[in-house]
Amino acid sequence: MHKKAPACWLTLAIAMAGVAQAQPDPTPLPVPGTTERFQEGGVALSELRAYAELGYVSAQYRLAQRYLQGQGVMRDVPQAALWFRRAADSGEPRSQLELALMHLRGEGVQRSERMAAHWMRQAAESGFQRAQLHVGTMYEHGLGVAKDQTEAYFWYCLASEGVWGNHEAVQARDRLGALLTNVQRASARSAAFYWRPR
Repeated sequence: MHKKAPACWLTLAIAMAGVAQAQPDPTPLPVPGTTERFQEGGVALSELRAYAELGYVSAQYRLAQRYLQGQGVMRDVPQAALWFRRAADSGEPRSQLELALMHLRGEGVQRSERMAAHWMRQAAESGFQRAQLHVGTMYEHGLGVAKDQTEAYFWYCLASEGVWGNHEAVQARDRLGALLTNVQRASARSAAFYWRPR
């Protein structure tokens, strides 16, 4: 009987799917070790979909990745976009970044620089440095936002700091910084110093 417990939990989870609300992954998970299994990719597609439909954000992200890459399922970019959107709506930064890139390319969703900038900024504001670099690029070149060199420099400063500082962001920061006035650089650096993720 003990060996059947995970299947019972999954059955219960599927039965409750109609009343579940999208939310960050609750703890404890119905099946011990589920989060780790999502991250390792060792979950059957049907199980992953069941958890994604229950609102488990990590499952939604992994399911979207599988559809995008055609991993264990027929590649389906619109379906990937749908699951990235569900996870992005719950604040999952990797999904927000992926959705932004899809909008930028018009892949699986309508091409929209404005929507790309919206989702990229959401990911960047959570502290995701890769997204911060992209937001800097968007402000530098006016992609989906008004062109603003000081704002671009601010985002490059954020992306270049900390343990995960991005070498590309350091180069962009230094290149753009050389074009700004001392006041613009100081203002952006001060804002970056006091900035905190949402």
